Amino acid sequence: MQISSKLFNQQQLKQFSSTTEEIQDLQSRISTGENILRASDDPVGAVQLSGLDVVKKQIEQYERNVNSANDRLSLIDKNLENLSSVMIRAQELIIQASSDTLGATDRESIALEIDEMKKEIMNIGNSQDSNGSFLFSGFKTKIQPFVEDLTGKIIYKGDRGISSLSISESRIMETTLDGGSLFQSIKDSNGGRISLFTMIENISNSIRSASGGVETVKATGKAELTFQNQNPGTWSFDLTGNLGTKTITAEITGEDPSEFVKQINDSNVGVTASINDDGQTITLTDTTNGPITIENLSVYGIDAAEKEPSSFFNVQPKDGSGNNIGRMQKLYDNNQLPSKQLDNIVSTQLHIANKIGEVGARTNSLIRQADLLANRRIAVEKDVSELKDADLAALVTNLQSMLTSMQASQQSFVKISQLNLFDYLR
Repeated sequence: MQISSKLFNQQQLKQFSSTTEEIQDLQSRISTGENILRASDDPVGAVQLSGLDVVKKQIEQYERNVNSANDRLSLIDKNLENLSSVMIRAQELIIQASSDTLGATDRESIALEIDEMKKEIMNIGNSQDSNGSFLFSGFKTKIQPFVEDLTGKIIYKGDRGISSLSISESRIMETTLDGGSLFQSIKDSNGGRISLFTMIENISNSIRSASGGVETVKATGKAELTFQNQNPGTWSFDLTGNLGTKTITAEITGEDPSEFVKQINDSNVGVTASINDDGQTITLTDTTNGPITIENLSVYGIDAAEKEPSSFFNVQPKDGSGNNIGRMQKLYDNNQLPSKQLDNIVSTQLHIANKIGEVGARTNSLIRQADLLANRRIAVEKDVSELKDADLAALVTNLQSMLTSMQASQQSFVKISQLNLFDYLR
C-alpha cells in the first residue's frame, strides 16, 4: 500500500497531537499532585475516593460536634464551680450567724449578703454559651430559664430537656444539664425536694430570726409554757425529764392547751403539766426538781423558714417560788433553725458535686472520642492519599521520556518531510 505525503503528514500530526495530550496530562498531574483528575482516569478509584470523601466529611463534622460539646460542658463546669463556691460561703455565714455573741444588727448584715447570693445563683442559672443559648433552659435554649415574679419568687421557665450532639455514627453526647433538676429539685434534710432559691430564702429568714429563738429550751424544776398557733394541726416535740425522753404529739386546733397537758402527763418522763388560771399557760414541773428540756418542735404546715415565725412555744423558766429565772425562751419549728439550714447546705453541696462529676465524666469521654476521631480521620486521609496522590518521581521520569521521544519524532518528521522526487532520482 502506497502512502502519500498528505496521508503521512496527517498521521504524523495526529500522533503529535496525541503525544501532546499525554504530555499535558502528565504536566497537570505533576502540577496538582493528584493521580486522578477525571473519573475516566480510574473509574474504580474515583468511586472509592467519593466514598472516602463522604466518610471524611462525616468525621470532620463529628469532630466539630465534639469541640462544641466540650466548650459547652466547660462552661457548665465553671458555673457549677461558682455555684459550689456560693454554697460554701453560705455555710460559713450560717455558722457565723449561729454564734450567741452576735446581735440582731450583725445577723441582719449577714442576711443581706445571703440575699445577694440569691441574685448570684439566678445569674448562674441564666448563663449562656457563645451562641447566646441558655445552658440550663432545657430544649428552650432561647428562653431565659429563671425569672423573678412580683412577689420575689423565682420561677423556672425552661423544660426538662437536655440538649445533645452526635459524636459518632452510634453515639450522642448530652451537652447541657436540666436546670429544673439542678436548681429546683434538691433533696432536703426532710427527704423532700426543695428549690435552691427557696433554700437561700430559708437561710436568710433563719438568720434574721435566730436572735429571737433557741434550738433547745431548758429549765430546772419548773417552767411556764405558752404557744402561738397559726397552724392548726399536728404538733410534736421532744420532752425530757428525770425519767427520760419522749416525743409528745398532739392535735392543736386553737389556743386550748389541754391536749398538750394530757399528752405530757401520759408521757411518764417525770414531768407533770397543769393549766394556769388564765386557761392558756401550762406549768411544767419536774417531779425531782431536775432539768426540763424541750426541743425538736415540729408544727403542722411549716416546711420552710418563715420571715416572721407564726407558730412557736414561749417558755419561761421559774424557781420554786414562781419567780422568773432568766429571759423567756422561744422555740420555733425545726425548719426555722440555722442548724436545719446547715443540713440542707450539705445536701446541696453533695448535689452539686454529683453534677460536677457527671459533667467531668462527659468531658473525659469527649477527650477519648476526639482521639478516636483523629485516628479515624488520619486512616481515611491515608487511604485517600494512596488513591489520589501522584508519584511525582515516576511522573517526571515519564514526562522526560515522552518529551525526548516527541523531540526525536519531530526531528525525523522534519527530515522526511523535506524529501522530494529529485532526492529519489540521485
